[in-house]
Amino acid sequence: MTSSEQLSRKELWACLELGKALTSQLEPPRLLAALLDRVSALLPADNWSLLLLDDQTNQLRFEVTVGLDRELVKDIRLEVGQGVAGQAVLQQKTLVVQDVSRCQCFFPQVDQMAGFRTQSIMCAPLVFAGKALGAIEVVNPHRMDEAVKELLNTVADFVAIAAENARRYQRIHDLSIHDDLTGLYNTRHMYQSLQELVSAGRPFALIFLDLDDFKRVVDTHGHLMGSQVLQEVAQTIRGCLAEPAYGVSYGGDEFVVVLPGASRQQALDKAREINQCLCATAYLVNRGLEVSLQASLGVAAFPQDASDLRGLLALADQAMFSVKRHGKGSVG
Repeated sequence: MTSSEQLSRKELWACLELGKALTSQLEPPRLLAALLDRVSALLPADNWSLLLLDDQTNQLRFEVTVGLDRELVKDIRLEVGQGVAGQAVLQQKTLVVQDVSRCQCFFPQVDQMAGFRTQSIMCAPLVFAGKALGAIEVVNPHRMDEAVKELLNTVADFVAIAAENARRYQRIHDLSIHDDLTGLYNTRHMYQSLQELVSAGRPFALIFLDLDDFKRVVDTHGHLMGSQVLQEVAQTIRGCLAEPAYGVSYGGDEFVVVLPGASRQQALDKAREINQCLCATAYLVNRGLEVSLQASLGVAAFPQDASDLRGLLALADQAMFSVKRHGKGSVG
């Protein structure tokens, strides 16, 4: 038996292992990391990178790396057509660059940030159903012959399936924890995350928000317009928040803002800011209208105001209704 036959058997076995990995893990980050780990053993190189195309920005980001610290490159974004990976995605074609110093599209910033020296690159696009999802990039591969290129193409087919599965998994997960109308988190996610904060003893604050006289908006302009107002209000709330804070659609014209790490005073300040933004914003402008809104907001903080989740939610709710009873349009 020749060495090339031994290598072919090895490669076939490795591809079977990739197939096993593809069906044995559902969680996207672990699935992609497991695949790339097997790929790096199959095709030795100085480092490997898996780049995925972001649907929102249409830019490539480093999703998984082997032999390269991802922390160094996690904030780098490549446009389609930029760098060897960007060109592979643009052309939907596997590219082999023997000498990057002679490659006009080589992107040197990664080397500069990582203190690395790239000499050669093999890069295959991840294509599923005719659509490019990203690229798998091999830096300084130990072999660059046609057989390795074909093997990389086979590997890319496996990884493309994994990438598409990851996208679908993430989409389903996002739908399960977000409100369809507003795009804010739903109550299921809120209760789960708040219980985790309480169990860990981490401080946080809540803002309960109820739009004042929202029925008047619906009665005047109709339910469809009312739904658009709720979407626009969600945008206003989102615009007032920075991670890890987040907004929740609590039902109808009620919203909750969760402020991890915040005190009661910080929550009061944030509630006033949100209410000021609501009052200063005209809604349904793109419909030729200028609807004005105000809200009643109630605040409570853990563990400052209550030691359990049920008690905290009740306090924030009571504070909001107290504002309603005493004139509306303010914070309590």
